[in-house]
Amino acid sequence: MAAVVERASASSVAGRARAADELKRWVKSRRPRTMRAIVAVTVALAAIISLAEIDRLIAGALSATGRSASLNGTIGPLALLSRESWSEWASSASRGSIGGWIIASILIDLALIVAYFWMAKRIIARMGDEDPRRYAHTTLIVLLGVEAAEFVVLLAAALLLVFGGAPVPADQAGLLAPLGPIAITEAALGTLKCALILLLAVFVVRDALARRIIWTAVRRLAQALWLHRLSAVLVLALAVLTCIPTEGVLDQLPDLQRRWAAFDGAAGRHMALALVAIAIAVLCAWSLGRARTRALASGVRGFDVTEVTPRRVHALWWLAPMIVWLVLWVVTGSLTGAWVPGWSAIVFLVVPALVMLTWLRWPDAAWKITPRIDRLDRARWAWLTGDAVAVAIPVIAGLGLVRSFTAPVFAGRLPNDAAERYPLSIVLLLLGLAMAVASPWLLRWKWHVPVLLDPTVRVDADAGAPRRRRIHVIVIVLGFAAGLLLLAWIGLLPVQTAALFGAPALAVLLLTAWGAVLGAFTVVLQDHPPAPVFRFLRLRADPVLTLAITIPLIWAIIAPVVGADDVGLHGVRTGAVASKGDPVAARNADDSFEDQVDDRLGTLARAGCTATVGDAEFTPALVVAAEGGGIRAAYWTARALDQLRGRVDEPDCIAASVLLSSGVSGGSVGLAVAAAGESDEVRAATELKRLAGPDAVGTGAASLMVGDLVASVTGLRLPSNVAGEWAWRDRAALIEDVWVDAVNGLEATVALEANDRVGIPVLNSTDIRSKCKVLVSNGLTTEAGPTPAPPTTSGAGGAAPDDDPDAAAAAVEADPSIGCETPATAPAASLPVASACFSDMDWATAAMLSARFAVITPAARMPGESVCGNASMQLVDGGYAEPSGLGTAADLAPVIADRIAAWNREHPTADPIVPILVYLKNSAGYDLRRNLEDVTAEPLVPLVGYPALTKAATEQALRQRVTAAFVTIGEVDEGDATTADAEPTASNEGSEKAARAIEEVQDCANPRCLPGLEVIVAPSTVPAVMPPLGWALSGFSIGSLDRAMLVQTEKSTTDVPNLRTLRSLTED
Repeated sequence: MAAVVERASASSVAGRARAADELKRWVKSRRPRTMRAIVAVTVALAAIISLAEIDRLIAGALSATGRSASLNGTIGPLALLSRESWSEWASSASRGSIGGWIIASILIDLALIVAYFWMAKRIIARMGDEDPRRYAHTTLIVLLGVEAAEFVVLLAAALLLVFGGAPVPADQAGLLAPLGPIAITEAALGTLKCALILLLAVFVVRDALARRIIWTAVRRLAQALWLHRLSAVLVLALAVLTCIPTEGVLDQLPDLQRRWAAFDGAAGRHMALALVAIAIAVLCAWSLGRARTRALASGVRGFDVTEVTPRRVHALWWLAPMIVWLVLWVVTGSLTGAWVPGWSAIVFLVVPALVMLTWLRWPDAAWKITPRIDRLDRARWAWLTGDAVAVAIPVIAGLGLVRSFTAPVFAGRLPNDAAERYPLSIVLLLLGLAMAVASPWLLRWKWHVPVLLDPTVRVDADAGAPRRRRIHVIVIVLGFAAGLLLLAWIGLLPVQTAALFGAPALAVLLLTAWGAVLGAFTVVLQDHPPAPVFRFLRLRADPVLTLAITIPLIWAIIAPVVGADDVGLHGVRTGAVASKGDPVAARNADDSFEDQVDDRLGTLARAGCTATVGDAEFTPALVVAAEGGGIRAAYWTARALDQLRGRVDEPDCIAASVLLSSGVSGGSVGLAVAAAGESDEVRAATELKRLAGPDAVGTGAASLMVGDLVASVTGLRLPSNVAGEWAWRDRAALIEDVWVDAVNGLEATVALEANDRVGIPVLNSTDIRSKCKVLVSNGLTTEAGPTPAPPTTSGAGGAAPDDDPDAAAAAVEADPSIGCETPATAPAASLPVASACFSDMDWATAAMLSARFAVITPAARMPGESVCGNASMQLVDGGYAEPSGLGTAADLAPVIADRIAAWNREHPTADPIVPILVYLKNSAGYDLRRNLEDVTAEPLVPLVGYPALTKAATEQALRQRVTAAFVTIGEVDEGDATTADAEPTASNEGSEKAARAIEEVQDCANPRCLPGLEVIVAPSTVPAVMPPLGWALSGFSIGSLDRAMLVQTEKSTTDVPNLRTLRSLTED
């Protein structure tokens, strides 16, 4: 049993007061040093981020030979292997811009040099041994000399690029040639610089005192960060989402911040509220940090939690989660009428109930822990680190603005950009830099600190200050309630709050609110011994965060195994909602793929759209593959199909000549928008920009961190209000609602039969249970592996046998070698799913089945024992199986070619039908020339050669499979000619006409040629703001895509066909 704290003597009270004063003096004396260190690190990070963003612009400039190079690679450790970069830049049409970016980079690099020089000097000064310190100092001076020499060389090279005249061939680069003085000198200096940095690190590490100081600082900092881990998580999340200069998903939040560079109410409101959210986060982190530091710092005043008498009344705090659950249960039941919670409710309620039970049964349980003798040192670092973590929040926010606006500012004013966008970008870049550099000065701000925020002031029950204790508890309860109320508001109105705050502000508020809730609960428990069950485990405190994270995670893993997971939590509306019916009959009711192709071919032939190339006339049949890539892919796909029509008043007939479209992820969303959206070009463009708005990201974040999280942990489905209707919606359903609000046509029931806009639609999803593709289509299946296909009803190489398709689906799950076996890197084959499974869905829901990227959106649960099949499915993004959409097109291409060949043979007097692959690739880089790798050393051949297996599933390999199948339609059926010199029959005359048409189309003596019967519609590699991989686009990203599309609609300046080439086929 713990002992009651006895009244201290006058001398001990005075000693404790002196200890508290010494702690305050230590922290105060270290604040200036800490502030300067944070400023130096901030300057270095700002420089690194800016340099990386500028380097992305440099890498976007193609040379005359189609290559690109980055500055970091040219002056880095492998500089000797990158000497060709200078001659490539000299041959680039953007050589002047490249020179300007290099000048900007070396000027920014000066700030980085100053920052690391200051930090290195501080470390060297703390070294104990004279010789290593002298060596390190000499190395640092030499390093500065190398940096100065490199500055001169880079400046000279940049000026040659800027003022050296017109681009020249790479082999005529003169001073910039690979063996020229500049390339050689820079390569030597870059290599020497990296070697000196490594040598300097070796000298520092060899010094015993330096090692001890560094290790002590790292250990104390790690201990302090663990104490303040709630606030540290907020800082880390912001840093990852906003500051890492890379493309893809991590470009999403910076691109959302770029939307602030606009003169409109929403952008201004979102920016202002984001700054307010940052201020709230700083205040909460600072207050929580002080409160958590008190657990260590108040010990100098005599407080020792091991000496506090445990009381049963302490168990009452564990009622808080149970009361919250009860209130949530009443709210949920009242709004939705659903009063029965999920199984996870039991887990959520049992944990605090068991903790309370141990308090009531064994309140005096022994607590065997080893006293900490370094409490004062821990308190010092905890206090200083807690304040530094709070200050780091605006620092990271400022660096996020630097990351967001460096590329727009240095890319310059671009065509078709709004007039105000560029100057506002400059202002926001400078604002971010100022915020990042100035925020650390808050550590030295002399402001009045309330008593409750002084870590050395005791607020425990035995402190002898009951009024202070009451105020402390009230403040904690209010913070706990405020966090809960904010989370409830966002959870109940996710769409509305996302539109109000914007995604950046909302993300900060959500992290802050959860920190307030969990932090308040942690602080209120730290002033008394932990629960008996945790004392038995010899823990020093109640593991609030561990319980809040690990228990739900463990349950989420166990629940599906024991059959207690909530299937309906992420369920999707399917045909099973209307009628379970007979799944076998439903699937057999679908038309075979051959029949669908035949019907579509007949429609194309009757439409009379004639293409002319050379002396050949034919009817084009486009097979479209839309690459995945989030909203970037959706925007690019829809825009490409819209631009294919040409003029609004006289649209090109080739736009209605689509035979089949295969989409993945955002490409599927783009196909859905093209199929169901506005046909008018102006209104369609407006819809697309609304679709690319910020609400989808904000709504998804709100539901991820409140609605879905609460439902999975508590078993209660918190309803959301959309269009005045309260109902449970997971984050995927809410994003669908945002899409429907932007593009009203997506609310229409999905039509999986062929239409003029997209032909036969095929939206690719992936079942993570069987690892097979699931085609959201009119009953299509594919098989890509070497396993022979059994007889099928789909006629497309599907895995469904005639007698029982569902048996095949179940067999695939039991044995992946049946019908779904593929090479390790080949596109997965598909499960047989009837079109009736998707009949009750709207276009938004059907497209979302293909676009459910894990974490951002949940896996869709498709129930078994329904028209969807006997086995349940768990569907995620189609890109998990194959990201380009070409895999399904390649699987179906032989059947398509066979049916076209048959049609041509049966209609010898008509224009032959010729298939053309149109690959809508939304990511840049297809036009980059890649060098063949050097000969590999023999011992490394097994390792280097293994990746050759992946070449079987590359875009190039899949395109070859498609076009190789297409050219076979011109082959004459040998069964129609009995001898070699027999006269052509009516049946092979159509094949010969098709063969001549294919030969003309691929003959580049014709200006409209399409080598390989394919057109790649992709953005050219140019220096620009790269659109992110996410669900929102800024005006900069939309501008980049629009300019790339404009290039596609103009006459190609190279021998590569583009969208304009395709449209020209049907022009007179």
